[in-house]
This record gives sequence, structure tokens and C-alpha cells, in this order.
Amino acid sequence: MADQSKLIEQLQKRLQILEDKDALQTLLNTYCNTADAHDWEGYSGTYIEDGPVMTFESWGDIVGREAILKAASVETQFEGLQHTMTNMEFKVDGSDKATGTAYLWFCATPETAKPEIHYAFGGPYRFEFQRTAQGWKIARMRLKRIWAQGNDTKKAFGTG
Repeated sequence: MADQSKLIEQLQKRLQILEDKDALQTLLNTYCNTADAHDWEGYSGTYIEDGPVMTFESWGDIVGREAILKAASVETQFEGLQHTMTNMEFKVDGSDKATGTAYLWFCATPETAKPEIHYAFGGPYRFEFQRTAQGWKIARMRLKRIWAQGNDTKKAFGTG
């Protein structure tokens, strides 16, 4: 009987890790989808309430939900947005903290009627997550741009 109880406990821990990883992937999909929809409240809501940090090399550290909302909303000037994350990987150990990595493929189009005029870039993300009463949230995000295509004609991302 003790062996069966131990097996059930181990399975519950493994299941929790899988559920946490699924919740983190859903969180990052929400992070992308809300940005694409110009829903900056929803986007900033993917971060923890107290002291989140968003770091994008040309913007520096942006601290706090309100500051993150304001900084990210610069993308409003683009009619078309596409944030795509690939190669998501999460390290979850059953605690209320987790880390993750992913790669960004991003494209911004000033006018969707002219899709040939766009700015795209990509690079690696590093995340720190925290479990809250509302579920998993981003505590810290770091993004490094390693490639770009086109021109940032709106100067939204600190490039020309």
C-alpha cells in the first residue's frame, strides 16, 4: 500500500509540472496575442503586479506594469503586428518560480494594405515567472535582437 501511495504522489508531482509548463506556454501565447491585438492592458496583465521588469536592449529596463504598458503601446502605430515565439522551453520544479527561454520572430507593418513595407526582427527571450493567485505571470523578461529585416521607419524600436 505504501508503494502505491508513493507512486500516486510521484505521478501527482509529474502531472503538476506538466500542467505548469502548459500554463506557461498559454501565458506566452497570451503575451503575443494581446500585443498583436493592440490590447496593452491585456499585455501588461501577463506580468506580475509588483515590480515586473521588461528588458529590451534598445529600451533598457522598464520596471512596473504601467511603464511596461506605456513602452509596449508604442507598437500601436503599426496597423499589423505579428509576435511569434518558437522553441519554448521551461524549467519548472514544483515551486512558485520557473524560468523559460524562447525565440521571437516579430513583424510590424505600418499599413496592412502595403505588407511589403514592414520591419521584422528576432532573437532570444529569457523569462522568469512567478505563480500568483491569478496563475503564472512574468516577473522578468529579457529580449535580445540578433537579426532584423527592413527599416524601423517609425523609430519605435530604437533603430533606423
